[in-house]
Amino acid sequence: MLRLSRPLALSALWLLLLPFANGYAADSDTPDPFVHPAALERDIRFWIRVYTEVTTDQGLLHDDWNLGLVYEVLRFDPAASPAQRERRVTEAKAKYAALLRRFAQGSTDNLTAHEQRILHAFGDKATSSDYHDAIDRIRFQLGQADRFHEGLIRAAVWEKQIARTLMQHGVPAEIAALPHVESSFNLAAYSKVGAAGLWQFMPSTAKRYMRVDSLVDERLDPYTATEAAANLMLYNYRLVGTWPLTVTAYNHGPGGLRRAQDELGTSDIAVIVKRFQGATFGFASRNFYVAFLAALEVDRNAEKYFGPMTRLPETESTPVEVPDYISVDALAKSFRVDMGALRVLNPALRPPIWNGSRLVPRGYRLRLPGTIPIADIAAGWARLPPNLRYVAQRNDGSHRLRRGETLAGVAAASGVSLPRLLAANGWSSTTAVARGELVRIPMPASRADVAGGGVAAAAPESPSSAAPASPVAASAVAAVLPDPVANSVPPPAATPPAQAKAERTPREPVSERQTANTDGLLPAASPTGSSDTTDYAVGANNTVTVQAAETLGHFADWTQVDSQALRALNKLHKNAMVTQGKKLTLDLSKVTAAEFEEARRAYHHHLQETFFAGNRIAGTETYAVKRGDSLWTISQQHAGLPVWLVAQYNPDVNFNDMRPGTTLTLPQVVSINRQ
Repeated sequence: MLRLSRPLALSALWLLLLPFANGYAADSDTPDPFVHPAALERDIRFWIRVYTEVTTDQGLLHDDWNLGLVYEVLRFDPAASPAQRERRVTEAKAKYAALLRRFAQGSTDNLTAHEQRILHAFGDKATSSDYHDAIDRIRFQLGQADRFHEGLIRAAVWEKQIARTLMQHGVPAEIAALPHVESSFNLAAYSKVGAAGLWQFMPSTAKRYMRVDSLVDERLDPYTATEAAANLMLYNYRLVGTWPLTVTAYNHGPGGLRRAQDELGTSDIAVIVKRFQGATFGFASRNFYVAFLAALEVDRNAEKYFGPMTRLPETESTPVEVPDYISVDALAKSFRVDMGALRVLNPALRPPIWNGSRLVPRGYRLRLPGTIPIADIAAGWARLPPNLRYVAQRNDGSHRLRRGETLAGVAAASGVSLPRLLAANGWSSTTAVARGELVRIPMPASRADVAGGGVAAAAPESPSSAAPASPVAASAVAAVLPDPVANSVPPPAATPPAQAKAERTPREPVSERQTANTDGLLPAASPTGSSDTTDYAVGANNTVTVQAAETLGHFADWTQVDSQALRALNKLHKNAMVTQGKKLTLDLSKVTAAEFEEARRAYHHHLQETFFAGNRIAGTETYAVKRGDSLWTISQQHAGLPVWLVAQYNPDVNFNDMRPGTTLTLPQVVSINRQ
């Protein structure tokens, strides 16, 4: 099987080759990493038309393979309901299906000029089956011109910062146009499948690079999400080796693109788009790259397509790291910032933070409007009294004790000490609490409590009375962006038992009109492909390739066959261990191959999900293999970096035959505060 060479991590040379003019405009003397194959020009023009000519009150009825064949431009009454629009599309599809059946039967007399145009689009050699096949390919694409125009206006707020971040990571600055395809540069964008933010990250992918939970969803923060997008792009580039495939992998996942390269023996984007028949490589994946090129073209030449426009100004903000758990209200008052401005600049903070039931987490980088001198930041912290700075996350309220729960467990889950919990309820350490008892959860200790040996010190002047609000008004920032907190639907998240009741704070329902939905932005179906490219399938003759973090005991569990029987089947010595990359023959007499694969994938999914619940990938480093190194020793040398994660970043390395000097890419992992 052909395995194409794939470049290692990008070097600083990329920074010299990337375009600088006007955000994304490439210098004529520098190579363009994003090729425009002639075979894809027709498709690019289709998406340019979608983005510039057809609005969201219109749409194109077209052939989903030959994008040059547009049957009709459908126009809707702006007041029409979604059901009325869908009915109109269904009727139009039936109309053209009937026409194609006529062509298949050879009935081509007395055609209108419009029908003649469609007939000629199939060419002189079209067969009856060609017309029948085309019936199943009739597709509707909603127009995006008005939404794209709005995105161009909004993009000015973020595009320079995005381009700078991408280039600092060694990612071509042109990638900064991708949010046009994904979200129209709307911070509050959500899709029905759960993707969110400018970059439309799915939760499972996002958790590799960001914090995503009920208190903080960094997918909605354009700064953090752009860092994550850069890291994901570099990961994909390492695995697939070209930027056109890297962009496609953002939607489809790198594993599918690697299979396409192996099956077709090429990395040519045009060949892969036209010939790859992967089970999940559908319309969205096939069109993702050409839609990106179309968006890049329109962004570079906005006035050519839309005429003169006034762009929104770039926002200026100052990040400050929150040293303790502090209410957002106290922070706004201490720094004399309007709450509305703070909400707009910190869209990652979820409703429990804004409604006061939870505190801004320690370590969160809070953005304040404008450029703030260091002295003013220090003054803001000085105005914040110790009794408003907490050592743990707030979890006050009440909790009804359940079967198997202990007061110590409730205290730990609530971020308070057991003595503090007992004192809040008037109990002693010997109190026996029955199931069903209502336990009052107090506030965690403040810095004043700690300084006073557990007794709260006298509260100094509170921020609410210490200073007037900042002259930086909410309108100054809200004029630039919509409020993503008010206009978004928070993703579902598991809630610890002791938090459940406290989080049931009533809030205004979010209407369908408020929600910024991205589902009409096809082909931007959001990055749904898995970042795990590992092959967990059973191969020929019931063989599998051993993957990182797997043992013979795992295979025994998944096959329900004794490990000694597996040893005998594979002629393994009684003390021999299976190692990553080795072939193993399975006994599938008790389970099917599908059942084995399901159990195997579930194990790895749990392994990865557990790790990324408390860690994220912040970047990569290059490591040169030394004599005596193994996958396990390299993992241990780097703060317990999981062996499976090292393997994912180096899928083409044979860890059983590493030579000194072999270059590996190692992810840099940092812990995440989940309180």
